[in-house]
Amino acid sequence: MAPQATQEERTEASRRRIIEAALKVLAEEGYRNMTVARIQEVAGLSRGLVGYHFGSKQGLLEALIDSIRQDYADEVVKELDAGDPAGLDAILEMIDSYLTRLGGRPNRNTVLLVLMVESISELPELRTAVQSLNAVLRRRFGGWLTRGVEDGTVRPDVDPAVEAGLLQGLIRGITLQWLVDPDGFDLVAARRGALAMVRRSLAP
Repeated sequence: MAPQATQEERTEASRRRIIEAALKVLAEEGYRNMTVARIQEVAGLSRGLVGYHFGSKQGLLEALIDSIRQDYADEVVKELDAGDPAGLDAILEMIDSYLTRLGGRPNRNTVLLVLMVESISELPELRTAVQSLNAVLRRRFGGWLTRGVEDGTVRPDVDPAVEAGLLQGLIRGITLQWLVDPDGFDLVAARRGALAMVRRSLAP
């Protein structure tokens, strides 16, 4: 007989179901249809649990952003850290991994881009959470760029802060084009082209 789940485990499972339901509704039905009632319906949970776990719809959206950030850390960053790449190699592996995984997790990337846009229009209260998420990726790129300058794999005149923003813009732009037109935009070719372009741009 399997051991019964603890209260903490049941609470975490309930939170996860709500976050996954919010992600599904936001990605497939859009922000305007993302009501608390609709989220609870998709999650198959009792009324009131969104408020109980997250306090408000804004609290849920902030938790959703944090969940996307954590998934990225668990899937991409841990894999990179395990191989301990540095400098230009780490940057290329990051871009390759990010764009390779894109096809398998389109909902998360759709939601991320939707929330970015909404944070500068209808949801300015989410801007801080979105800024924090973007800053994490820029810091990671910036650290690799700095190490690359030190170990000679990145040209010495690179400004890590500026280049980190450009690299983030590159993968976000490719992601957006593919999500808008998955049949007309060749993601595989774009990934290969991005890697070649970054290598040419950064290598000494």
